[in-house]
Amino acid sequence: MKVELFTPVAYYGDLDAYETWPLRPGWYNSEHGMESMQFGFEQMEAAHEAGFDSLNLAEHHYTSQLTPVPHLFAAALGERLPDAQIAVNGTDLPLHNPIMVAEQYAMLDNLLGGRLRFALLRGTPNEYMTYGTNPWEARDKFEEGVELVIRALTEPEPFGWEGKYFRSRNTALFPQPVQKPHPRILLSANSVASARFAGRMRCDAGISFMAPEKCGEVVAAYREAAADAGWTPTADNILYRQFAYVAETDEQAREDTADKWPQGKGIFATDNLDQLIAMATAGAALAGAPKGAPLDPSMAPKFGEPFLGSPETVLAQIREAERHIGMGRVEFAIVPPSNCLSHEQVIRCIKLIGRELVPVLHADAPAAA
Repeated sequence: MKVELFTPVAYYGDLDAYETWPLRPGWYNSEHGMESMQFGFEQMEAAHEAGFDSLNLAEHHYTSQLTPVPHLFAAALGERLPDAQIAVNGTDLPLHNPIMVAEQYAMLDNLLGGRLRFALLRGTPNEYMTYGTNPWEARDKFEEGVELVIRALTEPEPFGWEGKYFRSRNTALFPQPVQKPHPRILLSANSVASARFAGRMRCDAGISFMAPEKCGEVVAAYREAAADAGWTPTADNILYRQFAYVAETDEQAREDTADKWPQGKGIFATDNLDQLIAMATAGAALAGAPKGAPLDPSMAPKFGEPFLGSPETVLAQIREAERHIGMGRVEFAIVPPSNCLSHEQVIRCIKLIGRELVPVLHADAPAAA
């Protein structure tokens, strides 16, 4: 099994409130911000030295995760670690022009010398308030966008596109990506519909934060759609992301995190009732609720338990997740909840995972897809 690290590039400065969205720009301190970005590099470097297989970033806006444009951080990281695999997991595609997204990833793959992987996602409900994107169009717009990104990355001649959401009379990516036909692309598989689309598009499937026992249906849908499309995914095509923190003992892990795991609150919390309703409505739209339907609390995202404890405990938790999901890649999201983890604690956690878990999980690594 491959082991990957998601680093949020967390802001370690003082904030009046961490569990809120959006953060007030006036709370930002540039000295703390620049130091925090250096901490992000140091955490990635520690993971690379510890034997992690991929160093991963994501796009988030108006939060204490300092990567609204993760491509820039990925490019700088690639200069510091010239032999590391780097992934942007991922881009909130409905917020952007797919041709520009394809151009960004083609250029980044060149800058990284063919070491790039990336994910195309629909994003979380709050992201739809970033640029005023219509969440009711998200699924269809996303699927058309994915097809356009792949076409732009692989088409050797200029081409036109006449879709429902995107139109281009003349598209011709130059530079092209280093990897052929394109860098490996991951799509979200947190629902049956999303999993089927990932299988149909011959992309990797990413399952984020779901309880492992709830994942069987989406994995089956992914494999079935892949078979219909004429290919067979391996375990290496399936990534499972979960919050994680590893300490020397279970007691130390609980004490360090103090039961403050984010569980999504930080990106959905707000003191503004109208904004809260707008985010809840966007979430319902992303979950497939009909437009105008009453808000249903049961459709809110549900998170599985974090990988939390000693190396032995966390290894057992990963094995249990593997039993349900059959993934060949596990991504540790060491996200400082409410800033209760220091940079030094994150570094210690990364090194402990590298020393105690990476060799064991690598021992049964699946064949590459």
